[in-house]
Amino acid sequence: MDTDKKLKGKVLFVYPNCEGYGGIPNGLALLSGCLKAAGFETKCFDTTFLNSPPLTFFYRSKYDGIMEADNEKAWGKWNPDLPKQIPGLFRKTIEEFKPDLIAINIVDVTYNFSKELLEGINKQYGIPVVIGGPTPTLSPELFVNDDCFDIICVGEGEDALVELANCIVEKKDYSHIPNLWVKTKLPVFEDGIIKNNVRPFKNLDELPHQDWSIFDEKHYYKPYCGEFRRTGFFELARGCPFNCSFCCTANLRKLYQGCGSFLRLRSVDKTFDEICEIKDKYDLEMVFFIDDNFLGMPEDRFNHFCEEYKKRINLPFYIQTRAETVREDYIKKLVDIGISTIAIGIENGNEEFRKKIMNRAMSNAVLEKAFGIVHKYKIRTTANLIIGMPHETEEMFYDSVRLIQKIKPSSYSINYFLPFRGTKMRDIAVELGYISKDHIITDSNTSLDMPQFRKERIIHCYENFKKYIEGEIPLPEPKVEVTSDKQETYL
Repeated sequence: MDTDKKLKGKVLFVYPNCEGYGGIPNGLALLSGCLKAAGFETKCFDTTFLNSPPLTFFYRSKYDGIMEADNEKAWGKWNPDLPKQIPGLFRKTIEEFKPDLIAINIVDVTYNFSKELLEGINKQYGIPVVIGGPTPTLSPELFVNDDCFDIICVGEGEDALVELANCIVEKKDYSHIPNLWVKTKLPVFEDGIIKNNVRPFKNLDELPHQDWSIFDEKHYYKPYCGEFRRTGFFELARGCPFNCSFCCTANLRKLYQGCGSFLRLRSVDKTFDEICEIKDKYDLEMVFFIDDNFLGMPEDRFNHFCEEYKKRINLPFYIQTRAETVREDYIKKLVDIGISTIAIGIENGNEEFRKKIMNRAMSNAVLEKAFGIVHKYKIRTTANLIIGMPHETEEMFYDSVRLIQKIKPSSYSINYFLPFRGTKMRDIAVELGYISKDHIITDSNTSLDMPQFRKERIIHCYENFKKYIEGEIPLPEPKVEVTSDKQETYL
């Protein structure tokens, strides 16, 4: 922010991370950049290193085969006395910073924690509280009766938050701002909420750079291959052309129907400007591109990316992509510019389950080919998997093990299925009676207990995944079903 400009006002962000895993949250960093560009001062009250030890890191270290790394060296030693200090520290921050607006990003797993933290804050201090993020966007009705939240941001918040902050400091009405649901006492509005429509998509090239200054330096570090590296998360594109049932993309696409192309590209050069600035300012060591399907980019754009990356950035980088988009000519070029890891979603090793339940129509042959191409050029791979989904059986888990044994990825990440709001798979879980329609995720553990795959077996399979992969626990023989036409099929 230009220090010569008059300060318009102050916005306090709340990052209610309740599982202790570091890393700069790209969305909040970008929103802070938007506010600072508009003349506001920002600060972040961050619970990441207060509420718990790095549980996700511990779980992956114990069960997933992640390389050992000294988390205390990067993130510090967690003190179990810290959680009870959070409410007092939060109020002290409010009283010292004196914000005009409090903004908090909420995902399903942080809902209860956020409510407890913000209970009575708006009334005690007279400061409006706006919430945003995936859960408010996809389930805004969840927050309608929560008195601790005044405004709900539905959809992207870069413009909406700046407009809201301007209206608040200028004492203007903000009930008309697109993307916002605003609580009102006017009886003409159903549920006491003014529900504004979402605005057209913003041109990504108009966005400012991320603002890292509001975060503790511990967030700069991410564990990778046995050490913690100063890592940045950057986007070249937003949106995904696919509709996997465990993802919220399909419902987001419906929400934004008529607002422009759901899949948007950011200029490669603009993105590299941002990376270069952060690289120089924060001694960046590694780049993570958060695009859903990195290798799906058009050839001319991909070639320009490769030509400029080595010249301008020249850091190891990590991408995630779909197996169908892995091309040998692309992979060759990535080797030349310092690619470090390519992550590919497998999710489950059973083709029929992927196709019918997950809406992922790639075959195991396509997956094997994709990993084979990447391994040919000695690039590190990560295979992403999910366990404990509706309709999944233990036999399907063993299919995942067999597929991993065949493709031999450099690493793998297995995660419990979490029934996030706004996803088709959550709807399936509700329809089958595995969770109630009001279910709230409280931690990153398995949520379902199914007749064909009991909760204790899901946990066993998750915790022993590495042992199954390495043969320490032998796999059972595949079950054989004899169909009516006398053909054998493997379940």
